[in-house]
Amino acid sequence: ASKYEPGYEGIGVVDVANYYSYDAIQACEPALAEDPANTQLMAWLGNAYVSDNKVDLAIPLLEPSAAGGNVVALRALGDLLMLGKGEVRDTERGLKLLNAAADAGFPPAALSLAYSYDYGDGVDAKAETAFQWYLKAAQGGVARAAIIVAQRYRQGRGVDASDADAFTWFANAADNGDAEGQYYLGVAYLEGRGADANSAFALDAFKQSADAFNAHGLAALGYMTELGIGLDANIDEAAQLYTSARVSNLPIAKHNLALLEEDGRGTAINPEDSRLLYRQAAQAGEMRAAVNLGVILLTGKGGPVDVAEALKWTQRAADAGLASGINNLGRFYELGLGVDVDKTKAQDLYGKAAAMGYDLASDNLKRLGN
Repeated sequence: ASKYEPGYEGIGVVDVANYYSYDAIQACEPALAEDPANTQLMAWLGNAYVSDNKVDLAIPLLEPSAAGGNVVALRALGDLLMLGKGEVRDTERGLKLLNAAADAGFPPAALSLAYSYDYGDGVDAKAETAFQWYLKAAQGGVARAAIIVAQRYRQGRGVDASDADAFTWFANAADNGDAEGQYYLGVAYLEGRGADANSAFALDAFKQSADAFNAHGLAALGYMTELGIGLDANIDEAAQLYTSARVSNLPIAKHNLALLEEDGRGTAINPEDSRLLYRQAAQAGEMRAAVNLGVILLTGKGGPVDVAEALKWTQRAADAGLASGINNLGRFYELGLGVDVDKTKAQDLYGKAAAMGYDLASDNLKRLGN
């Protein structure tokens, strides 16, 4: 059962989507065979089939269950109709089913409505309306909705910006045992956004997130451990934490591990893997990794020198506004690496990076006599 389902609060084990559909199907198929007229079992099995991408098996079960008013079926069938999965898209009926489930007090249906208004699935996209549905789902205990509400308060999207309210909802998700919420709460404490900065509270939140094997929590705990924030620095443990987060393909974890591998801190020197990690992280959008990838491609560490590739990644980092990338791009123009020598262009780039507080760029600017 869903833990949000009326009558099963505190009993049901199924979250919005965080459950193993295989296990659910294995439990529900024999149960429904034993009691084939049970519309609640139809809803549970139909919902599990949807999660397992077996929509053709789900719809014949969800239809009679939804007709009987079961909120799990109303929500699952409503989602399918809104997205046009398994049968002809019917947004009018889908919206009606989702509203019926939400009105019956089923928070996951409110989350579905929020997504619909957020992304314009079957309705006009409206940030304010989406926020109100996210808020309703969050108030009903859906941790994912609480995190989104917090992020919208941070962004001022669909609601007036408020770091204090964002902090409240990150704390709400964390208090409900959500590992992602614990990570974001830790970040809020570390940055002092919405509450006084407190490294001890941040460390505790990151530990809880990491204990649940959340990749962001593992990487954040690695960062705290590497720098000794709130605990004694331990570079070996930091490397292990980054390695654990790497398995989840988290770009920042790959970048941080690559830094350690490049210098042999907390782990063996491994320039080949360091280059690979920088590239993977950069390809995933981590522009600090793009800066470092540009450097090792230029120096030939961990592989052959590739000036053209080095220029490409340095340019991307500069275009993304990273001061280090802008400064390094200046070096390309100063020395004519992959481009024509252009001291004026180099000075301009050094000046931009220096204005951002990047000390090395200030040194480079002085060296060129400006």
